[in-house]
Amino acid sequence: MAYRPFGTRFILGWVRQVRSGRKAAFLGGASAESTYPLPLAAGRERSSILLPMPLTLLRRAPETVAAAFVGAVLMVLDAGVVSRSRIGLAVVASGALALATAAGSMSAYRSGRQAMACALSVTAAAGSLLTTSLVDHTVLQRTPGWAELIGLLVLLCMACRYGRPLPLTVSAVPLFVAVARLADRAPALSDLPLLEGLDQLFTLLPVSFVLLGGYLRTEDSRRQATAERVRQSERLDLARDLHDHVAHYVTAMVVQAQAGEHTVGRDPAVARQLFSNIERTGQEGLVAMGQMVRLLREPGGPGASAPVTPALRAIEELVHRFPAHGQHAWLDKARDVDSSDWSPQLAKSVERLVQEGLTNIRKHARTATAVHVMLATDADRLIVRVRDNGTGPHRGRGRFRHSGFGIIGLSERVAELGGELTCGPMPEGGWELTASLPKT
Repeated sequence: MAYRPFGTRFILGWVRQVRSGRKAAFLGGASAESTYPLPLAAGRERSSILLPMPLTLLRRAPETVAAAFVGAVLMVLDAGVVSRSRIGLAVVASGALALATAAGSMSAYRSGRQAMACALSVTAAAGSLLTTSLVDHTVLQRTPGWAELIGLLVLLCMACRYGRPLPLTVSAVPLFVAVARLADRAPALSDLPLLEGLDQLFTLLPVSFVLLGGYLRTEDSRRQATAERVRQSERLDLARDLHDHVAHYVTAMVVQAQAGEHTVGRDPAVARQLFSNIERTGQEGLVAMGQMVRLLREPGGPGASAPVTPALRAIEELVHRFPAHGQHAWLDKARDVDSSDWSPQLAKSVERLVQEGLTNIRKHARTATAVHVMLATDADRLIVRVRDNGTGPHRGRGRFRHSGFGIIGLSERVAELGGELTCGPMPEGGWELTASLPKT
């Protein structure tokens, strides 16, 4: 039997386990530890088909599986060419350490633990420098440690992207030095395919990844600033409606107070009802204004808003104007949906929900031929749904880049009204935007 490196034997054994798991699932004898049930759509009976665990991971976290696969391939490559000695084992172990610390640093950065990410980066750099020193004073290997190189470069890029000034400096300097020192234990570039004649490779690589991390850091800052501008725009949009809302509630209170003054002597029962209505209107007005004022962060008086079109008529116009060539759009309104009892902010929010849903379909659902807008009630809540029948990945046209800023503004508006907003693919295909809003 031919000798295989340890990494190759490990991968082959894993593949055999996956194959045996598939066979067991097909025969109906797979165990609960090795398989997971397929995700079920709402209202469907549980399927008896079982999915092997690696395929389930691939569906749920494809980026993680792809990164793990690349790391495993690099480890196999390193393990297959290093010498069968302690030095070769040190090279493989250093690569595993770099990949493991890269995964740990990503988790630490996402959870805001900058000190932990910095410590992991310094640990990986120290292990790499120690391994380089051992190899440089003994026997050069046939690989500089490709897994280690990738792990260190990923750590360097993440430090430049996510690190605060002090952790960034403490992490980036040793990582840069560690990558540059890999040249001391690398074979001659003339012995490597595609790299002949390329000098200073191990200096250019860390510089490139530092620039990449800086670029991603700039993009993150730009997206955060844009998202904040979108939120501020929504707040100012509500502020522009504040004058009309105040006038609506105060006018109702004044009219009822005047009527009560004239009827209090002739019909006390009617007068008591009027005063009760004044109290209720005042409370509703305070709640409505409180919801809107909480969104305001800057002083300034908004100007008078333009005349408001009735909500249902505005929605009907949006749906009527929407269809392009080969598309059909229609509005379904339940019989118990009556916009006359909607508050001004609820009417504006429903209109914005339908507008944003239709805009997203036009930008991102290239294959949609039918668009369905539904208004219904569920107890004391108004349900708004905008769905399409687009097939395939729900992605935008080439000239449209997905940003999610429209959903950010809608989420804030819906949350201030005490509602809920969800969006995502439907089990039968297509995309749906759903909002549940309190009617009062």
